Amino acid sequence: MKSKLFAIALTVTPFFFQSISVLGQKSNPEAPVENYLQDTVLVQKIPSTISIPFDIAMSDIEKQINTTVSGLIFEDNSYTDDNNDNFKCKVWKKSNILITAATNDVFNFTVPLKVWAEKGIGAFGIMRYIPIEFEMNLKFSTKFTIKPDWTVQTFTTPNGYEWITKPKVNVGFDVPLDFIVGKIIDNNHTKFAKSLDDAVAKNMTIKPYVIQAWNASMQPYLVSEEYHTWVKITPLEISMTPLTTIGRNIKSVLGIKAYTETLTGDRPFVPFTVSSVPNLKIVSAIPNDFQVGLMSDVLFTEAASVAKKMFIGQKYEFQEGKYKIEIIDIDIYGSNEFLVIKADLKGSLKGTVFIKGIPVYSPEKKKIVLSNSQFDIKTKNILARAAAWLLEGKLVKMIEDEYGLPVDELITYAKQNIETAMNSEYKKGVKLSGKIDSVQPDKVYLTPTSIVALVMAKGKVEVKVDGL
Repeated sequence: MKSKLFAIALTVTPFFFQSISVLGQKSNPEAPVENYLQDTVLVQKIPSTISIPFDIAMSDIEKQINTTVSGLIFEDNSYTDDNNDNFKCKVWKKSNILITAATNDVFNFTVPLKVWAEKGIGAFGIMRYIPIEFEMNLKFSTKFTIKPDWTVQTFTTPNGYEWITKPKVNVGFDVPLDFIVGKIIDNNHTKFAKSLDDAVAKNMTIKPYVIQAWNASMQPYLVSEEYHTWVKITPLEISMTPLTTIGRNIKSVLGIKAYTETLTGDRPFVPFTVSSVPNLKIVSAIPNDFQVGLMSDVLFTEAASVAKKMFIGQKYEFQEGKYKIEIIDIDIYGSNEFLVIKADLKGSLKGTVFIKGIPVYSPEKKKIVLSNSQFDIKTKNILARAAAWLLEGKLVKMIEDEYGLPVDELITYAKQNIETAMNSEYKKGVKLSGKIDSVQPDKVYLTPTSIVALVMAKGKVEVKVDGL
């Protein structure tokens, strides 16, 4: 497609090229020196923010907590601790922990428990230890935080309890112990809360997943298979907004600030993977603006080949048919910042002419055009003697006003490629979602092999993770 577009742009060339020879008398000017200001074009690295909104169902949090907290969660094996309370117990999680309410980063939850206890009952120095079993729901409130070093921390406090089966002992008749055990539970409720916090601190970690995501984001992804164009992201930092609660869902936004750049050719090499990531930053809001510079280039040989197919053999008339020329060959190259077009002609003029101009993008015309176009000085000198009628300026002005490289199709093509890449499943459960608001050509460069146009794409992109 780019070849076709550049070929359209090269419709300018037949009108530029005037070989210098009158009535079969040849006189060819010396060619402008081929030279390039850069061997390759590197697209500027642009800082962008990739937002990762996450919406976590409380059922998913419950699942994670229940995976983390299971089995025996508390044990007291001493009769003599807590002021000789004559009490031992073991506490197991009986069934799934349930979140009953949440306000932003504070959760109320219920822990169904099965309790075995042994309480010493006696008087006058005679103590009888009676085992009892009962079930109850312990209630807690916990504040959930992610620390800057990516560790998960909870601050859990008691929030009451309720009996499922009340504790009692049979000594020929049932003796209720709920009042006595209740006081013991009250005294140990804070210990239960701490054991939950310890279990979370020991078993729940997110840093390995952050490192995995960081390394995954550095992998280049293909924007255009046809033109071997890759987008490469180099992450710089990660931030997060405070947690908010809406209904049965917890919401927040992660933001990855990164450099984005485009490269052409083989898949860019990623030299290493990281084993650590920067500290997390908590911020009030995260922008989701995204911008990236894209390269679009065509080889000089390819552009010249297309131009030859279209224009060799074309005949042009000047001064109402008094002069006629025909293009018999075309070549294109660079000379510093100038694009040089070499044309071999026959007819009223025979030989070669050279036209040079600076390729630029015209926002008004939405075209890449040649600015400051002119015949090369040595071509001018010969034209002054052999074909002065070509130096009137009408031809060059007409080309600058009417001809150029239309980029509407290029813009549409670039936008489609970017949005296709931005709306894809990166890996199972990890989806990119984005939209490009604007795509505008930026600069045009000449390298030893090609004409390179830089295109700036601006928009928004999000990463959605299922089941985060």
